Amino acid sequence: MKQVIQIIAMAIACYGMIVAVLYFFQEKMLFFPMGQAFGNCRQMERYGAEAISSNGIRYYLKRTESAESWIIVFHGNAGNACDRTYFFDLLTGLKSHVVLCEYPGYGGDNRKPGEKIILEQALMLVKEIKSQKIKTGNDKHLPVFLLGESLGTGVATWVSSQTPVSGLILISTYTAIVDVAKHHYPWLPVQYLLRHRFEASAWASETTTPAILFHGIEDDIIPIKFARKQVKHFRSDAELFEIEQCGHNDIVDTGKMLLKKEINRFVSAAGG
Repeated sequence: MKQVIQIIAMAIACYGMIVAVLYFFQEKMLFFPMGQAFGNCRQMERYGAEAISSNGIRYYLKRTESAESWIIVFHGNAGNACDRTYFFDLLTGLKSHVVLCEYPGYGGDNRKPGEKIILEQALMLVKEIKSQKIKTGNDKHLPVFLLGESLGTGVATWVSSQTPVSGLILISTYTAIVDVAKHHYPWLPVQYLLRHRFEASAWASETTTPAILFHGIEDDIIPIKFARKQVKHFRSDAELFEIEQCGHNDIVDTGKMLLKKEINRFVSAAGG
């Protein structure tokens, strides 16, 4: 009996240690900033994108002659904006200025990444872009579209609930980070531990922005069930495209033709 009690006590102690590690080190488990320091990116230089820092906001900007819209990209939780030049290729053919947002704490930044600061800076960036007057034939402000990838889908959705934009393009989306965590760790009380929850389903119900969603059917990081739920939370028109034989990290490559076709259609229909 004594041995049984000791085993139970050890199991409880181990469980408690795991819970403590998850709570105190959750930033390191959610945010993975890696790669080049912001502004020191040869890939961006090859695409003619310039690195811009303004009031603590950092982004790469690739201008397009006679642009008819802006597309602002919020990337996933790993790497940094320098790794995302594939979005320039994906968006080729659209007459759009493309902005790749760099998150606080990423790209050699000494700030600590977190939900609050990432959302605040994303909103500041969008407002800064919206305030710039790019002269077109009718000399009006250009429509702004937000493109979110993985973690960035929640960022884009939240921003659209705070300031009007023309459309949301969401690749590998979720209902909430806490929901994804519960899927992967059903034996842990993650709903009580996570500080960075990214409640995208609530934000979707607060925005009137039309949305187009893409998700790999074989995604094992953010399973497609979350996209199927999330698309139903939008108050506005929202459409989900499910891509066969496609996971999480290969969606832009595997689904490139479908993505290009539907993004072009979506942006054109929304006035871009």
